[in-house]
Amino acid sequence: MPVEIRFGPQGATFAVKVITGAARTAVAGVWNRSLKIKVAEKPEAGAANRECLRYLAHCLGVPRASVRIIKGEFSRQKVICVQGVSAEDVRKKLLALET
Repeated sequence: MPVEIRFGPQGATFAVKVITGAARTAVAGVWNRSLKIKVAEKPEAGAANRECLRYLAHCLGVPRASVRIIKGEFSRQKVICVQGVSAEDVRKKLLALET
């Protein structure tokens, strides 16, 4: 089941489940229509969030400032917003990551 992506006035949004303390940052599949990402940081002082956003920006080919957390900053479940790119472009790039 693919990641659910929505497009609104803020940009393309999708859910992410973050698993911290991994050996390296990588996509770990899809969980409940959310992109599952393992990050190589601990959830201390926002380090895991920064790494998650940095990794997503890199994977989506957008500047880091274009990717932000709009819900779940202190939770493993987050909603990510990507500005300056269409929902279809995000869908294609995330689909490539899922496989």
